[in-house]
Amino acid sequence: MPSVAYERWRENRIAEVPSTGIWRVVEAPLYPSIDALLAIRPTGNAGPVLGSSDARRAWWLVAAGTATLLADVPGAVVHPAGWVLNCPAPGIGAEGRTWLHPPYGTGLLTPARLLREALLDARVMEAMER
Repeated sequence: MPSVAYERWRENRIAEVPSTGIWRVVEAPLYPSIDALLAIRPTGNAGPVLGSSDARRAWWLVAAGTATLLADVPGAVVHPAGWVLNCPAPGIGAEGRTWLHPPYGTGLLTPARLLREALLDARVMEAMER
């Protein structure tokens, strides 16, 4: 993590972190993302997930080479390399954002295949409840 991010976090501000290297950001609707996280977390494969109650969106960190598996999931957006994720410090919310599943420094990313299945299941359940 760049030192600029740590500095901003010490000030309880959002840090701008570009997706580079091995990870990409997949943006999805918040409520299906919460359901997906509840399905994935027990498997031990949940990577970092940032959420915004204001925007009703969530941002998942997935492996760069697999992110395109989510391109056709309704409501999901796969952001390209270099896309900037505005994130608060883990454990502390800022500007309407908080980590639903924080980065623990392990490097674990949510497997795109599991996220795809969980988001599609959540969307089906959401549609059935209407």
